[in-house]
Amino acid sequence: MTQPEAPSVRERRLARELREARLGTALAGSDVAKALGWSASKISRVETGRIGISPTDLDRLMELYHLPDEQAEYFRRLAPSARTRGWWDAYADSLSAGYAGLLRLESGSQALRSYCALVPHPLVMTADYIRQVVLATWQTPSTQEVSRRVRVCLRRQAVLQPRDSGPGLAFSAVIDEAVLRRSATPPGSPDGIGVHLGQLEHLVAVAALPNITLQVLPYSAGIPPVSAGSFSVLESRATAAPDVVYLENKTRIFFVDGEAELHRYDRDFELLADMALPPAESLDFIRDVARDVATQAPPHFPQAPPPPARAVPPPARALPAD
Repeated sequence: MTQPEAPSVRERRLARELREARLGTALAGSDVAKALGWSASKISRVETGRIGISPTDLDRLMELYHLPDEQAEYFRRLAPSARTRGWWDAYADSLSAGYAGLLRLESGSQALRSYCALVPHPLVMTADYIRQVVLATWQTPSTQEVSRRVRVCLRRQAVLQPRDSGPGLAFSAVIDEAVLRRSATPPGSPDGIGVHLGQLEHLVAVAALPNITLQVLPYSAGIPPVSAGSFSVLESRATAAPDVVYLENKTRIFFVDGEAELHRYDRDFELLADMALPPAESLDFIRDVARDVATQAPPHFPQAPPPPARAVPPPARALPAD
């Protein structure tokens, strides 16, 4: 388990691939440095991921290693996904390295599968719910800090929208029943029911998008096959396979990229999805919970009409083409 302070998870993957490619040619690092007019330390830093590599330098390495076209194209696709620059750079002074790395990884992914054990995934939270998550701490963040964190999280959700290069991120989540029933606000909060209902209704609304699939794991399904809480599995557009797992909490983000652990988390999600209700039944379940929450509202509370009972066709489960 690692934290992507620098380099990112996928930069490390590219670095390993480049080292293996060099070893496959039986060239020493000093031989490569001499052939390209580089220093030996540059080869070492590239292969350990301590520095990135420009597209021009990458092409020179691949030509020297006589890589086949298919492998060379894979390397070219992997490199940009590891060093994508985007809107989050404007927040560089206020984002942790781990969170900035997560935003880069999500932007370079084609699919995300998540088990939500405590709260909904941030990509499908409402602004009011995000605010309550930020405030749920023994510390008291400033008003400006709360607003900034809500704003960044909402910008993060843009990956679900169609992109110039293709469809939005394919998002699948298994949501524990406890997530749906837990209030987001302290007891007695005047806006507690409104925040709760708003989040439930938002889940129903986003589930209608073709790239989003939500499933509910009801209490009746039994004990889930995981005990460590929420996790998310990212599938890269470059590798077209699951290549990163992240565990997100209040203070830091952990990344897992070992092959054996990746397989275990990917398999855990498959088991959770099998245990959970199908998408259409899950939406009916969420609507039922929303009705239960609405009945708890005091008489003066301006209740919104309950969500319609009609079934919504489940979103397509197929992943978008790379």
